[in-house]
Amino acid sequence: MSLKSVADKAVNEICEAASSVSEEERVAIAKIVERAVADAAVSASQRCAFIVGSHFEYEEDKAHQLAERLKQEETALIANLMGMR
Repeated sequence: MSLKSVADKAVNEICEAASSVSEEERVAIAKIVERAVADAAVSASQRCAFIVGSHFEYEEDKAHQLAERLKQEETALIANLMGMR
């Protein structure tokens, strides 16, 4: 499931739970949810990088290569999240 679909689903559930939500409020809620999803994704990526880095402590070249790959993936993730707006 893409991050956009996760964010959209959350916004729909929030709007269904509220008694009435204007389009302006829906847009504001969507921005808050998108920000939260992006923050969670970046945080998870950083935790994974730390854990993997600690396992490759004695193999610095592999750790460096993996860290670079994770940075590339994180950059792509952020670009995709920015495209959600």
